[in-house]
Amino acid sequence: MSSLPIYPIYLFLFFFGTIIGSFLNVVILRSERNQEIVKTPSHCDNCGAKLNIWENIPLFSYVFLRGRCSKCKAKISVINPISEFSVGVLFVLIFWRFLQIPFFQSAFINTDIFHVLVNFLPVILWLIYVSILFLISVYDVRNLVVLDGFLLAGFVVSLLGEGLLFLINKYQPIVFFDYYHNLLGSASFFFPEIPGIFSNILGMIIAFMFIKIIVWITKGKAMGDGDPYIAGFIGFILGTPAVFAFLFLSFIIGGLACFLLILFGKKKVKQYVAFGPYLVLGGLLVFFWGEKILQTYFNFILRG
Repeated sequence: MSSLPIYPIYLFLFFFGTIIGSFLNVVILRSERNQEIVKTPSHCDNCGAKLNIWENIPLFSYVFLRGRCSKCKAKISVINPISEFSVGVLFVLIFWRFLQIPFFQSAFINTDIFHVLVNFLPVILWLIYVSILFLISVYDVRNLVVLDGFLLAGFVVSLLGEGLLFLINKYQPIVFFDYYHNLLGSASFFFPEIPGIFSNILGMIIAFMFIKIIVWITKGKAMGDGDPYIAGFIGFILGTPAVFAFLFLSFIIGGLACFLLILFGKKKVKQYVAFGPYLVLGGLLVFFWGEKILQTYFNFILRG
């Protein structure tokens, strides 16, 4: 295999992401209504009619049905196709991000299927991470509640996955693994190099404790009890020193968003605002463009 078939992978990941996005939307809606997630068949929210297979195709069904149920003609929520499209784009961006990591493509040249699967493991993990973060943030926006069960599942998957990556790289080094968490460039530029899983654990502790202290000081008025756990999860998957950029960006974005919501009358000054989505957005920005954001920031400071 001389090179990766890039565009077919992009296409596959987008459509796979739309399927996952559709499922996540179902999880959100059924969790809100205390319905069984897996066993309950897909149905119209208005008339309860069971949906046919062709009515369950992500994006296509919404367009084909013109946004209405084929039975009762009630409007289908536009949140459905938005969720499907958003997760599809996120899946594509994840693979694009890994293509920016040095030696990622070369890790697949002239290797057997086992090594290909090992090399794709970080990509698979991040597809899972993003799915969980999307689910948690959307549910938090809609209900001001964190889905603890899914967040716990994220912790378990990330601990097992990142631990496995650390062991693989320790006993059978893979070059691009050394660049996996260097989201801000070389970690040694600001901090001493922190190997593998230890970087993850330190990132989790820093993020969790930072938000937990804010919750404690403000007695839960500034942030909810679930926010430290969201931050801890994101801090774990990003590692150190990326966790510092993640916290900084999250508060900048969250503060600006709250200011705009108050300015346009969407929220009152003392009204609670879900902060989980801003933590998620800050974490994703660091993962996708952390080094570029840091370079832009320092260029701005130096010019000033």
